[in-house]
Formats: sequence, C-alpha cells, structure tokens
Amino acid sequence: MDWAKAKNILIFMFVLLNFLLFVTIITLFKSDNISREMVNDTYKILGNRGVVVKCDIPLYNKEMGTLISTNIDLDKDLIIKGFFGAAKYEEEASDGVVKAFCGNKRLIIEKVNTFVYNNIEPEEGNYLTDLKKVQNYLADLFKTMKVPFEKFYFDKMEKTEDGQIKYIFRQKKGEFWLYSNYVEVTVSEKGITYLKYNNRKPKEITGGKKIMPAYQVLVKNLTEDKGTIIDKIDLGFGEQFVGNDTKVVDDIPVWRITAKNSEKKVERYFKVYNGEEVKLNDK
Repeated sequence: MDWAKAKNILIFMFVLLNFLLFVTIITLFKSDNISREMVNDTYKILGNRGVVVKCDIPLYNKEMGTLISTNIDLDKDLIIKGFFGAAKYEEEASDGVVKAFCGNKRLIIEKVNTFVYNNIEPEEGNYLTDLKKVQNYLADLFKTMKVPFEKFYFDKMEKTEDGQIKYIFRQKKGEFWLYSNYVEVTVSEKGITYLKYNNRKPKEITGGKKIMPAYQVLVKNLTEDKGTIIDKIDLGFGEQFVGNDTKVVDDIPVWRITAKNSEKKVERYFKVYNGEEVKLNDK
C-alpha cells in the first residue's frame, strides 16, 4: 500500500470535511432560527481547529440596541470617611480629581463614577474569608457612602501571584451583564489591599438591530487559537476603548468569551453586530 498517497487522501478528506461544515454554518447564518444542528456543527468546526468549548453556546438571537447611561455623582467626604474613619488625612485636588492620604491608605476619587482605594499594609485583620462575607462587607460599606451597589452580582474570583484573592462583581440590567460597571476588591491575609469602584447609572436600551449569534462569532474569530479552552460565553454591554481613551457615549452590546490558553485566563469581547473584537473598560 502506498502510505504516502493514503495519508494525502486522508488529509484532503479532513480539509474538505472542515470546509463543508464551514459552508453549512455560513449558509444557515442567513436564517433567524438557531437549530441544535447548527450549534453542533460549530462545536465540530472549533474542535477541528483545536478549540475546546466546555460550555453551552448561547442561542440568543434577538435584536439589540445600545445602552444609554448617565454619570453618578460621588460624595468625596462620605467616601473618605468610609475608608479612613475619623483619622486625620491629607487631601489634594486637581481637575476635579481628589487624592487623599492616611498612613498606608490611598484614595483617588474621580468627579463622577469612579474611585480607587489602596492599602499596602492593612491592619484590620482578614475577616473577609469567603465570597458572602466580602459581598456583605461591600454592601454595608457602600451604603454608608451612599454609593449604588444594587443589582451587582459576583462575576469571578482569581488568585494573584502573591497569594491574594481578587473578587470582581458586575452589575446587570435584566439578563445582560454591564461589563464596565464593576467593583474589584483584592483581599490579603491582613485585609483589603485594593478596591476599585466604577459605575454609570443604566437608563434604557435603544435602537435595536439584528445581531450576529454567538456561534457565528466563534466560527469567524477563533481561527488561529489552537489549544484554547472556552469556559463561558455571555452577553452584555460595555464602554469601548478607542486608542488610549474610553468612549463613554453609549455602552455597546458585546459577546464575552472567557477562555484559557496555556494556563492563562483571558476575556475577549466581540461586537454583536459584526463580530469585530474590541477592548472594553472592564477593570
């Protein structure tokens, strides 16, 4: 038997099968309905490319618009008191940004929407030993500051290189995640070392347009991602980065794909209208 010839035939058949599956998906994309067959074909195409999908591929295929949000005014005095208590502190302001210092504690408070707290040597002791305690602590803290924390949900937890635990909470509007409305808090054995709050008040979703379903986004974009393992796919809105700035007009609708490649976890965002990959203000 001519093994070299047989090998070439097998390679040709494999490439042809992958091409036929791809053509099938593209043809079915024109339909408004998403069938189980279409989704199963997507798993096969990605598998042939070395991409493993360990989660369900969402079937959401309705029209979506952009999210209109408004700024949230922050009370700097309440925020400073929430972190520093009655202790003496130094304060400086420039262009609407307030910086406050109290021992190892540092605060940066933007005029609207955002503040960041750092403490390289917390001394309060780590009583925040699990997710529920962290969430309850944040709810109580933000209540004293009159900072909105409603409809924020746990999104993910990570362990940092130095052994600290990072928790990220994000807001939701209905079934959609608001990726740019988040609270990130890092906890060491001694207490909170870092906390960032970023939030704009969501108002309404306007201007609905037909979207590109998740399976089409996967087939279009994951072409050179061999070794990637996809753990989660979800849908929401976020502030898009344009160059080094954040475009804060309307929050655009995006698919989020959470994946792991070479033990590194990544989150990638794709516009729902055309599948274009974008960067968001998400941390």
